[in-house]
Amino acid sequence: MPARGRQGLVNQSELIADAYHAATLKGAWYGPALGELLARVTPELASLRPTPGGHSISELLQHLLLWNERTRNTSESHPMPRWEPEKEWAEPQIPWDELVARWKQSRDLLEEKIRSFPVEGLAKQVPGRDYPYETLLHGTVQHTIYHSGQIAMVLSMVESRRA
Repeated sequence: MPARGRQGLVNQSELIADAYHAATLKGAWYGPALGELLARVTPELASLRPTPGGHSISELLQHLLLWNERTRNTSESHPMPRWEPEKEWAEPQIPWDELVARWKQSRDLLEEKIRSFPVEGLAKQVPGRDYPYETLLHGTVQHTIYHSGQIAMVLSMVESRRA
């Protein structure tokens, strides 16, 4: 059901937050939400690589955590950092249980920020980028879905090796 503001109008920030909620917790139309996938992952499975050089579930979730925090912390006084792929995937690994706990907290805080984001601010340019907040917030949902699909595939591959 579409989110409705005080005037009965659709609130775009609420709609984006609803999509983020579905992608990360429950209600994704395309399959399991990220949180539902993570509930199936053990610390052992999280660290396995599906192929030589492929990313593990842990690495993919840590990447999502990094971008959740970047999105959540971006402001006029804290511009969005530029993307540096060679650094992004070189971060020290966070232990699985801690990583999941941090991702859940970050997820909750980011959903809250999106949900309360002023609709009139969606057209403003993201500091450090050449696109508006609306693009960033929709992109955050899309980014989560993209990597959730990767996590689902990696999980299927590493589970099949254990069978």
